[in-house]
Amino acid sequence: MKKFKYHLLSLFIGLIFAVSIWQAAEPHLADFWGKTCLSIFGTSFMEVSTMDKNGVPMRYYPSAGKVYDPELIASKSSLFYKTRIEETRKNAFLFYGEWLEENLDANGNIPNNFDYLKAGIKKPWFSSASNSATMLALTQRAGYLRSPETFLKARQMLYNLQPEKGSLSFYNKNGGIWFQEFPTEPYSLSGMLKTLINLSEYHKLVDDSLSQNLFQQGVIALQAKLPELAKHNWLDDKYHYKNKRSEHLELTKLLEEVNSATPDSVFTPYIYNYQAKNRQFVLFQLISRPQPGRILGFMFAWAVLYLIAYLFLKPKKSDIGEL
Repeated sequence: MKKFKYHLLSLFIGLIFAVSIWQAAEPHLADFWGKTCLSIFGTSFMEVSTMDKNGVPMRYYPSAGKVYDPELIASKSSLFYKTRIEETRKNAFLFYGEWLEENLDANGNIPNNFDYLKAGIKKPWFSSASNSATMLALTQRAGYLRSPETFLKARQMLYNLQPEKGSLSFYNKNGGIWFQEFPTEPYSLSGMLKTLINLSEYHKLVDDSLSQNLFQQGVIALQAKLPELAKHNWLDDKYHYKNKRSEHLELTKLLEEVNSATPDSVFTPYIYNYQAKNRQFVLFQLISRPQPGRILGFMFAWAVLYLIAYLFLKPKKSDIGEL
């Protein structure tokens, strides 16, 4: 009977520690295990950023493997542009920009040259997130190199974001313009938010009316659609492979960036609600938004912590005869 009590107490202590760790660090743990799985096994259960042997950023997708993702490369280029005072970062900024410029198609768009089976997409396919990120990166490159030719390529990418120019955006029935990340999924929050951020950053560099108007129209569409997409105040993109809590946090941070670029911070009330959801008791999160990987990870951590607690609490050999 006493031995059973030791097991029960160990289970309880393990649960307390597992809940505390998951509450504070679940997104970091998911990111760590995703990268670890890719490094050891060459595969992972989630999207992971990596690099090829030449230092070009790549992204691992469970349904596509390691691929060159233009949106990732462009975002890294812009990141290094902002910190280009360091020689290595300046060289990376120029290297990534050159890769983007060389991979534009005949229409001035940047193709995603990989099949994305989760969304039922065959290569090549086009995304507003990739196009807008490349537009911004090439504008930064054009300014640094004083290259009118590169700037005109970036300008063409801005034109291509208009609904009349192709399949990267459409007029939302409730007003405004929605920018599409996937051709098969009209309303992807990640692609929409990233495009709005890129338009805002482009406008800071160029100060032109078209980018400002597209941003404003995008904000109108986002205001109209966001309450519907944020089910129970959780943000999610069904075509991305991510820990659900990590994705919610990422999308909330992107929304904060969009909000900071709007004159009247129209999304502030939404952001408060989404941040509160992240602070919700983690066991409620696991139950309300079940995801096999999240639950298995938590159960594994609980089991390990239970064993550790039991090793500390179990009776000594001299006490075994009394149990």
